[in-house]
Amino acid sequence: FGAFLEQAGMIALFTDFAMGTVGHTRGGPAKVSVISSGLMGTINGSGVANVVTTGQFTIPLMKRFGYSPAFAGGVEATSSMGGQIMPPVMGAVAFIMAETINVPYVTIVKAALIPAILYFLTAFWMVHLEAGRKGLNGLAKNECPDPWAAVKLRWHLLLPLIGLVVLLFSGYTPLFSGTVG
Repeated sequence: FGAFLEQAGMIALFTDFAMGTVGHTRGGPAKVSVISSGLMGTINGSGVANVVTTGQFTIPLMKRFGYSPAFAGGVEATSSMGGQIMPPVMGAVAFIMAETINVPYVTIVKAALIPAILYFLTAFWMVHLEAGRKGLNGLAKNECPDPWAAVKLRWHLLLPLIGLVVLLFSGYTPLFSGTVG
């Protein structure tokens, strides 16, 4: 799945958007990891798959800018594991939970949204504090891609995700929504 997303350009969309928005700030490379992993979490509920797809770019980037290998791996692993609680896809357990306790999947998505946002904000803030403590800066602004140009170039890749969300919130089953989206 990760190889498919990479070939389709979805990984480039996520990393270019993250690089363009926060890559130039203090601790930018680690913040890119948090944001790109959070975005990847919206379409993939597997932490391991998230690490494999986004980590191949973000871990070397963090190491290049002075982060220790252990910290770079820790940031990527922490950020990627958040994908299991990041709506709309989340981990498989959310689908099983919806079926087992007979609660609409959209209710579970709504319940997970605030904790997921808080999780990623906390990871983002801790990376910011660590970068300040160690004096780690981001990339030069002119080295960062334009985030909106990345979206404009690859907007069509977001259509399945948008379709999935619309169908889920319209009351369709997760199976139908996932098949169509």
